Amino acid sequence: MPAPRDTAVVVRAARLYYEQGRSQTEVAQELGLSRSNVSRILTQARDRGIVEITIHDPEGPPRRDEVLEAALRAAFSLREAHVVSAPRATSMESVAREGASVIAERAASVRSIGVSWGRTVQQVVAQLDTLSLRPTPQVLPLVGGHSALDQFDSGESVLRVLASRLGATPRTLYAPAVLESATAVATLRAESSIGEVLAAAAQVELAIVGIGSRGVHSSPHVLDLMRLSEAERAAFDAQEPAGDVCGRFIDAHGVPLGAPTDQRVLSVTFSELLRIPEVLGVAAGAEKAPGVLGVLRSGVIDTAVFDVDLAREILAHV
Repeated sequence: MPAPRDTAVVVRAARLYYEQGRSQTEVAQELGLSRSNVSRILTQARDRGIVEITIHDPEGPPRRDEVLEAALRAAFSLREAHVVSAPRATSMESVAREGASVIAERAASVRSIGVSWGRTVQQVVAQLDTLSLRPTPQVLPLVGGHSALDQFDSGESVLRVLASRLGATPRTLYAPAVLESATAVATLRAESSIGEVLAAAAQVELAIVGIGSRGVHSSPHVLDLMRLSEAERAAFDAQEPAGDVCGRFIDAHGVPLGAPTDQRVLSVTFSELLRIPEVLGVAAGAEKAPGVLGVLRSGVIDTAVFDVDLAREILAHV
């Protein structure tokens, strides 16, 4: 084997083998060495750190960025921040896999879990493996239902799929999340079958929520469902909404908005979310940064799972 001082030989052999794809026999012929010598040289290249081998498993856990995580924790007083990326995986896929991992870690130690809606929450739940928990946690909806926001292509709701993966039976809420009048919301809340479920949902130990940003993905659809009048829409716009969580909007400073939108949503209230021991917020995509930033400033999120691009965009505006 060449002595450690023969760095040029080691580098040359490593380039031929790893960069140009030559076989060890071809490298030996090129350098005038025996094949066994080339094998030892390549081993030395790894041992001396001249060559580093990284295996990217597309099915493996996402990579976490500890620097961005620390910055998010400091900026927003988060309990935990998970900032992830994965080779050959989209930001959504990375966040979904990491979010599912966090849920799997928490599920055995909580007695109740609440879940909201949205594309990211769907993907997180889809990535969750079936768990064998004893006892199984109670699973509750944080919001009413709507097929466009809380159902998979199969027609199954996020609530039912989550409960199935946890081996639990969900408590259901047979009412829409967004209505066209404040009166309708008040009437439904007065129904014991609905009010009792929402009251129980406000007491969960872990809440899994998506985070919306105005004008992006599902947020415009939530507004459309409210059928706001021109005057109501003007009042809403005047409050300068930025993001939303569980259908409830906040401004860029993290202040929850009031009428008219707050009275059109059948879900746990913002103040109830603040009292839940752990709210896990999941979001993917740098385009959601304005809304996610507002929600983070509200203090409602305890644990966040974001992709690298979203985290960088958020921190750029802190």
